[in-house]
Parts: sequence; C-alpha cells; structure tokens
Amino acid sequence: MRRLFSILALLILVFTSDSFAQYGNSRAIVNSAFNAQFVGRTCNFTEGNCGGLASGAYAGVIPCNLDGVANTPFYCLDLCTPISLSDTAKDSASTIPQAIYITNNYFPAVTNSPGRLANNSDEACAVQFAIWHFRNNVDPSTITSVAGGIDLTTFRNRVNAIIADVLANGGSSTQLSTIEIRQGVGFEDFYIETKDTAGNPIAVDSIQLVVTGSGTLSSYLVSTNGSGVSDTVTWSNAQSLDILKATGKLQVPGGITYASLRPTIEATQLLVLGRTTTGLRTTEITFGALPVELTNFASVINGRSVELSWQTSEEINNAGFEVERKSVGSETWLRMGFVQGHGTTTNSYLYSFNDRNIETGSYNYRLKQIDYNGNFEYHNLSSEVVIGTPVSFALSQNFPNPFNPATKINFQIPTDGFVSLKVFDNSGKEVATLVNQSLAAGFHTTNFNASTLSSGVYFYRLETQGFVKVMKMALVK
Repeated sequence: MRRLFSILALLILVFTSDSFAQYGNSRAIVNSAFNAQFVGRTCNFTEGNCGGLASGAYAGVIPCNLDGVANTPFYCLDLCTPISLSDTAKDSASTIPQAIYITNNYFPAVTNSPGRLANNSDEACAVQFAIWHFRNNVDPSTITSVAGGIDLTTFRNRVNAIIADVLANGGSSTQLSTIEIRQGVGFEDFYIETKDTAGNPIAVDSIQLVVTGSGTLSSYLVSTNGSGVSDTVTWSNAQSLDILKATGKLQVPGGITYASLRPTIEATQLLVLGRTTTGLRTTEITFGALPVELTNFASVINGRSVELSWQTSEEINNAGFEVERKSVGSETWLRMGFVQGHGTTTNSYLYSFNDRNIETGSYNYRLKQIDYNGNFEYHNLSSEVVIGTPVSFALSQNFPNPFNPATKINFQIPTDGFVSLKVFDNSGKEVATLVNQSLAAGFHTTNFNASTLSSGVYFYRLETQGFVKVMKMALVK
C-alpha cells in the first residue's frame, strides 16, 4: 500500500483500473478520481513492519464501486503491498478478527461510537491507523503530523482508544456466512440456505450454481424462500473432490476482504469492506472431502489462565476453530474466541488459544471446527480444567489503561470475605462503588464504566480482610 498511499499525485492516475474481488464474483473498483468521497487525512508516520517513513500518506475511507453500488466504503487492510494496474487474477481473500470488529463498530458503519472525533475525516483516519496497527504493527506514537488541524495528542489518543477497545472486545470477531450449501436427505442432494448479517433467514432470487469437475445438477438456478431455504437440488454422478459453487446477490458483511486481481505481484494488496452492503457472494463445497483431522488437544493451567493447544494432520476447507467453554454441571457453552484455520492443506499445523482471567471453578472445553460453508464438527477436551483458589490477596492494573469509557479490574482473594472496591477522583471524592459485598475465595473481575465522568486520573481502592491496595488509572475521552 506504500506506493498508493504515499504518493498522492499517482493516486488519481492508478486507481482507474484497479479491481478487487471478495471470494467469488463480487468486484470493487476504486473511484477513478481523488474526490470528496475519500474521507480521511494525509499523514506522516513510521510504517510499522513495512519499514520506512510515510510522508503525505493518505489514511481513511477508500470509496469503490461494488457491483454497481457507487461509493461503497473500504479501508486498506495491508500497508505494505502496492496497488498497480492490470489486476486480473482471482483472490484468496483473508482477514483478521480485529479488522472485522473495527469495521462493524466504527465509522462509517457506526457514526456515534463512544469518544468519536467530531470530524469524519479525522475519525476515518484514526480507524485506518487502528487497522494498520493490528495488521502491520504501526505504532500511533510514530504519527508526527495529521492534516486538517486536529491536535496531534487528541488524534493519537483516539487511535489508542480504538486499539484498546479492540484488544478488550474484538480479538475473536468472525464473519457470519450469509449463503451456505447444506446437505439434503439423500447423499447426492443439497439445498441453499441464505441469511442476513444478523443471522436471520432471508429470501434471495436467482442463485447460480456451477460445478467444476464431473456430474450434473437437476437445476443450475435456484431461489430461497422467506425461510431462507431453496428447493432440493440433486448432484448426479459427482466424483470425489469435484467442486460445487453457489453465487447470489445478498448482504456482504462489513470486514469482508477484497484482494487485488493482479497475477504477478508477490504479495496481494487487500482492502477491507467498511460496512455491511449488498453484493455478489459465493460459497462452495468439495464433494467427498475428508474432515479436519485432529491429532492432539491438550490444556495447561497457569494461575487463572488456560492455554489450549491442538494439532491437525490435514485440513480441507477449514475456516477455523471456535473455542467454547462451559462450567462443569452447566449445559450452556460460551464462545471464548476464534482461531483461523489454513483452508485446505496436507501439512500439519499447531494451534493455540489462551483463555485468560477465569474465575475459580471447574470447566469443560471444546473446539467447533467450521468450514467455509458453515458446516461444523465438535472436538472435546478429554479432561476437566480446574482453576483453583489463589494463595494471596492481589489487585491488578486495570485493562485497558488509559481507557474510554470502560475498563476491567481483576482481583483475587484466598479466603471468603467481605470485599469493598471503590473508585475516587484526583481530589479524593468517591465517584463509584464497584463491589460492596461478601465474595467467595477465588479470582474475580469487575467492569467499570466511566461514561458519565470527565477525563482525568482516577484511583481504585480494594479493601478486604485487612488487605488494602490502591492503584491509579487514566480516563481519556
């Protein structure tokens, strides 16, 4: 991206022919002129793991024509790779959970996010830097100038606030598949299922079906009804590893990645869709494909954290693994995070996931392995995980810090007892009571929302069974 965003004079010239495709037939063509639809700022900063310094680089919304929808907003996902003319190859789009979270919770998808900057160009620029932070390790402290007159400290604080929010809430965000191929009653039967981005059934007309390989379909064009389900289609005489694709025009979730259609570049430039819109989406299945083979699934306990690790011997169409946890004796599984898979590969891969800040108790874990069509299979951890009681009192630094407007405070008590946790301003005035009750021995977490308070330094004080500790935190709005 360095070539496009560092040289504004070339920006207008090279945009005309650059095309991007989400998996399938959807196309996004960048606007051919640098106009008012480019909501962002030019900046100077250090380019993270891309190396070098960016001078006069554009950071913000990139408007594209997406399947005929003009000025659809995108952001740059990868700062390091260039955009050039003659992009013609299909992509193998990928993304990161943080970009999914950002594009669904910040401008332009959400225009009233807490702490947002008043000017859309400033806010879009801050959003772009947050994406680059997670993809390219761009450090907000290296931003030395931002056009438009915004105070540099205010701008950096906004970028850091978005990053802190993502670290606290968005590291496991995933995209909902809005079109899927489902197995029918017979071995050769299937049907199409369609949903909106909230997971609700939705009717879609004229879904095209294409087979790569052998076999024939009883129909090559289907529609789904109000329940989001099509008529059954039969795939006759299919052979192992034949591929069936279904393409329809329906909602495309924010966070979907579009890759430059250029066959000769070493690294493909990626754009990420800035909000949910409508476009062509494709899903596929491989006939007779083997499931993901797990050779190991284990856990290691470290204090109140659990490190899960597992290994695959081969993977086919593997989108990734949802990590789920439940308390022993409960029937409710909770989704703790998502780990991206490696698609189709015969190589062995080792995966890991760290489940942090768990309260005292006994737990079960399982993996929900999901393919790109939404099909899934469970793998259970064979043994229970027990988080014991701590051996000492402790109060941890809040996270994130600085924060806006919410943060989490962890503490531990080795015996049952009455606990008081209060927040005070810089003058010593009490502004909030977070805990004021008897608690069981163990690890505990409480949330503090300072949306009604002004920026400044605050102190939180834990008192229990003769143990007293005070720590400092900073609210930056």
